[in-house]
Amino acid sequence: MEEKNCEILFEYLRSILYDSEPEELNIALLDEPFRKLGIGMQYLDKAVREMKSYSADLSTGNLSGPCPGRDNFLCENLKNLHANLNHLTWQAKQVAAGDYSQHVSYLGEFSEAFNTMTEQLREREKLLKREAERLSDQAYTDFLTHIGNRLYFIKQMETLLEEKRPFVFCYFDLDHLKYVNDNYGHAEGDHYIRKFVCLVKNRIRKDDIFARVGGDEFCIVFCESRQDVIREKIERIFQEFVSDDGRDYPSSFSCGIISVDGTEGFTINEILDRADEAMYEQKRMHKKKYEEILINV
Repeated sequence: MEEKNCEILFEYLRSILYDSEPEELNIALLDEPFRKLGIGMQYLDKAVREMKSYSADLSTGNLSGPCPGRDNFLCENLKNLHANLNHLTWQAKQVAAGDYSQHVSYLGEFSEAFNTMTEQLREREKLLKREAERLSDQAYTDFLTHIGNRLYFIKQMETLLEEKRPFVFCYFDLDHLKYVNDNYGHAEGDHYIRKFVCLVKNRIRKDDIFARVGGDEFCIVFCESRQDVIREKIERIFQEFVSDDGRDYPSSFSCGIISVDGTEGFTINEILDRADEAMYEQKRMHKKKYEEILINV
C-alpha cells in the first residue's frame, strides 16, 4: 500500500517540477493516510503554476499581468522584483522627460549602469544646450561687429510690437562706405564700420537694441525714451564720429529718427520705411557737403 501511494505522489511531484502542464492528482487513488499529503502537493502545484506564469511575464517585461496571492510563498522574491521593475519603469520615464536626478540603488550591478547612463545623459544635455546657445548666438550675431544682425533685429522688433511698448527708432546709414572700400580696401572699410559700432556701443544702454541690418545700415531702438533726448544723444555720437582720427577720408553717417508709441499698429517694414525716408533727407544734405571733399581727397 505504502509503495503504491509513494509512487503516485512521487510521479505527481515530478510532473509538477518538470512538466509544462502537470497531470492532475486524483486524491481518490490515495489511501486515507496519504490524502492530506496529496492535498498539500496540490497546493504546491498551484503555487508552482503561478510562479512559472508570473516569472514568464516578468522575463518578457509584462508588468501588468496577474499577481499571485499573498499565500504563495514561492513568489515573494518575484514580487519584490516586480515592485522594483515598476519603480524602475517610472524612473526611466522621468529620465526620458529630462529628469536626470533619478538614482537607482536597489538593483545591484544594474544600479551602477543606470546611474552611469543618467549621468552621461545629463552631461550630454549640458553640452547640447551650450552648443545650441552658441549656434543661437551665431545665428543672431553679425560676424564683423559682434552686435545683433538683421534676424536679431526682426525678432526684437516683433516682441516690442506685440507688447505695444513705446520706443524711439533710429535708422543709420554710414556715409560713403563704398568710397572707402573702393579707394582704401575692404579692410579699411571694416575699420570704418567697427569704429562706428564701438562708438555707439559706448554711448547706449545695455537694454537698447543695436543691430546691423545691412552692409552700411544700422538700427538702434531706445525703449521708454523721448525723441528730443535721443536726438541730442545721436548728435553727440555724430560729432565724436566725424572728428578727425588721422584717416585720409571724412567719417560721417546719416540718421532718421522717429517715435513709435506702440499703439499705431505699424509693421516692421512700415517703421523702417518711415525712418528710411527721414534718414535720406539727411543723406542728401551730407552728399552735397562731402562730395567736394571726397573729390579732392
